[in-house]
Amino acid sequence: MNVPKLRDERYKQVVAEYEKKTPLSRKLSKESCKRIVPMGAPGYTIWHRPYPIFIDSARGTRLYDVDGNLYIDLFNDQGISYLGHRSPAIRKAIISALDRYGSHLAMCGELATRWAEKVMQHYPSIQRIKIVNSGTEATELACQIARSFTAKTKIIKFAGHHHGWNSVLSFDALAAGSGTFFTSGIPANHWDNLITLPPNDIDIVEKALQDNSGQIAAVVFEPLGAASGGTPLAEGFQQQLRDLTTKYNVLLVFDEVATCFKVAIGGAQQVLGVRPDLTCLGKTAGGGIPIGAVGGREDVMSVAGALDPRAEHFGPLFPMGSFCAHPFAMAAGIAFIDELETGDYIRNSIASAAELAEGINDIAATLKLNVRAHATYSFLHFGLTGRSI
Repeated sequence: MNVPKLRDERYKQVVAEYEKKTPLSRKLSKESCKRIVPMGAPGYTIWHRPYPIFIDSARGTRLYDVDGNLYIDLFNDQGISYLGHRSPAIRKAIISALDRYGSHLAMCGELATRWAEKVMQHYPSIQRIKIVNSGTEATELACQIARSFTAKTKIIKFAGHHHGWNSVLSFDALAAGSGTFFTSGIPANHWDNLITLPPNDIDIVEKALQDNSGQIAAVVFEPLGAASGGTPLAEGFQQQLRDLTTKYNVLLVFDEVATCFKVAIGGAQQVLGVRPDLTCLGKTAGGGIPIGAVGGREDVMSVAGALDPRAEHFGPLFPMGSFCAHPFAMAAGIAFIDELETGDYIRNSIASAAELAEGINDIAATLKLNVRAHATYSFLHFGLTGRSI
């Protein structure tokens, strides 16, 4: 399918209008590119043409750039700021943690236990949990836990499913059939123990389990489909995976980094009614402060232990990290979940995404554009329909 190109003259006009409104962003982008990789973008690294806007302040749904332009944040801070930017509840919780502990603790505090209790209340599949610092860490740790528990080495993932940039699962992510696509520096033979399969074909999954009998530790996937529903999974595929992994004594891992506390307060496993063995959490679980976590069955999680053989629980796996269970993330996460429990944030966001998709499709139909939008709960996706303009 040919992708229509913006006419050169129209593109130049759009760029000129953008540059006229954002001269300070242009200046800051040039300065940033001299110091920060990739392309001067320290965090979210989607390529912006001709350069990204630089934000001066944010509140609620509104963003203000350094040139004074106002934006409505439909990106929703990567789906993290469900309560809006500078949420009073989150701000109060972080300040309280700062006043109580300082900027860092690296020791035990009750906030982590309280946070874990809140998570387990809404995720019954999680009986024990290990807190880390990002979704990428969580998905890598889940694979290590699965391999340690099962004493098997191979992992099955699905083409196009994104599990962060860790070297265990980054093959063929974000765009099915792309290979490494967004990362290099990993030897090709590193993935000798990774099996990548097309989604929605349960017969292929079973054949892979049979062909690698006794070698598969886990099946890892995004439970609503690649990029959280951009490429939807066939109805019932999740339950089929649950049945199949149980049959072959393989762990089932839900990567809910993108879906936790967003499609429902209990994540995708709540709306699907499917219980995984391990769950990866991230993003929203920390109320906007960097966080990741792996939780699951008590027996599976028991492989994580202390580094000292004299300890009460000397486990074969030692997941460490200076900033794990950071008090800011724990406090903000508790406040965030508290707000979700009493408010209509999730329901409203799902309704807003559906309304926005409908509006975009109405406009596209009126203008005869080959663009189509669809909503997967609170996630909005765009695609080309294949029709010519």
